[in-house]
Amino acid sequence: MKKIIWICLIGFITLLVACNEQKSNENKPDNENSSHETNNDEDHNEDISLVPVKVEILVDEEIELGEETLQARVLHDDEPITEADEVIFEVWETGHEDESEMVEASHTKDGIYEASYPFEKEGTYEMYAHVTANSQHVMPKHEFEVIEK
Repeated sequence: MKKIIWICLIGFITLLVACNEQKSNENKPDNENSSHETNNDEDHNEDISLVPVKVEILVDEEIELGEETLQARVLHDDEPITEADEVIFEVWETGHEDESEMVEASHTKDGIYEASYPFEKEGTYEMYAHVTANSQHVMPKHEFEVIEK
């Protein structure tokens, strides 16, 4: 009796696997080239939406004590983004991230966003550039030294 149950179970599993393979093969086009030719524009639009937004922080490794301009360049597919939804610089002294300050940046030219920030003491600082553009949120981090000259 146990042999009959095992044989039926193995047969049932084999049948399910075979049916599943047949259904997945039915969903594939016969000619891969024909599907690419007819949907070429759609494929290009899908590809561009998958390209990540790039943010390059333009703050030197050493900056002077006092009022400084923080900058970041925002690109998508190597083209400047002039109308990002949001660009905010989050700045803090290393070891004091819980005391960070947020500064909203504005677009100046060629995808460059900037904001002024008053550095009141020397030390090592870190910042995030929080950028929301083209339905993506990117937040690269940068570390730099504030020195007195």
